[in-house]
Amino acid sequence: MKRILSIFLVVLPLLSVAQFAPPAGQEGSTAIHEDSPAFVAWATGCTVERGPKQIDKPENGLASYGVDADALGKPDGLLVVSLGDGGKAVLTFDSPICNGDGFDFAVFENPLKYAQDTNLYFLELAFVEVSSDGENYFRFPAVSLFPETPQIGSFECTDPKLINNFAGKYASHYGTPFDLDELPDDVLLNKDRITHVRLVDVVGCVNPEYATYDSEGHIVNDSWPTPFPSSGFDLDAVGVIHDVAHYSVGDQMSREMLVYPNPVHNILSVNSDDVVSMTVFSLAGQRVLSSDNNRMDVSMLPNGIYVVRVMTKETTVVNRFIKN
Repeated sequence: MKRILSIFLVVLPLLSVAQFAPPAGQEGSTAIHEDSPAFVAWATGCTVERGPKQIDKPENGLASYGVDADALGKPDGLLVVSLGDGGKAVLTFDSPICNGDGFDFAVFENPLKYAQDTNLYFLELAFVEVSSDGENYFRFPAVSLFPETPQIGSFECTDPKLINNFAGKYASHYGTPFDLDELPDDVLLNKDRITHVRLVDVVGCVNPEYATYDSEGHIVNDSWPTPFPSSGFDLDAVGVIHDVAHYSVGDQMSREMLVYPNPVHNILSVNSDDVVSMTVFSLAGQRVLSSDNNRMDVSMLPNGIYVVRVMTKETTVVNRFIKN
């Protein structure tokens, strides 16, 4: 919906105390830029089941903006597929996602930033679910701290710090990451072979007849209604951080090639004498430091989460570390 409505955005007063990660670019954000070297692959298949433009007026038809293929490959912020109220998208991959260290994949939407306040965005949210057989899906626990009333209106902006584990939290070109470790263990879920990721649009209506609920049983108050062809969650892409094709080898290399200490304050080291280069990137994908040996002084970096790419003569290993 963003492409046609950006000039109408207004601010919704914030009534709750923010406690989750802040917007992209701010200290403590978990947003990952599309150009981050953390991504090793992108979704290669997508099937969308559209929802209505407005769930309480089904006679107005289904959302229709974009096509399924617009969610494939790397995001661009322009070509998206809109799910509509309660709509769903199922994405597949050439190689299954696996449970590595830290975040395992990220979902991209295209939220608009409110020009007068960098803390506020126009958000349309979705639940994230995964499956290892295409039949049994497991939903990430997601929490919304938005007050359940009054209704967040069609063009109102809100604070991303009030939500956690919903896709659509971060600005266009920045993915919201998900860690498979946050899902409870279940005999029907193989976290090392995730074949399907499903996005389910949050119907932001606070009327209990149509509302959706977070993992704590609270109504999710989202911008609503959005009675347009681009109604609901606008799916741009799903990026893979850990998959079987890369991590089955990388996992063994990671066990043998230790990046330490983590967290780190001054010197980041690798327990290998075969290092050709170490390169540190921000989660925004910007190269911030490099070294041609197995030690690097990171003391000047601002505190936060970074990606380090270690190259040897035989392989490349990518890990995350915390600078504090």
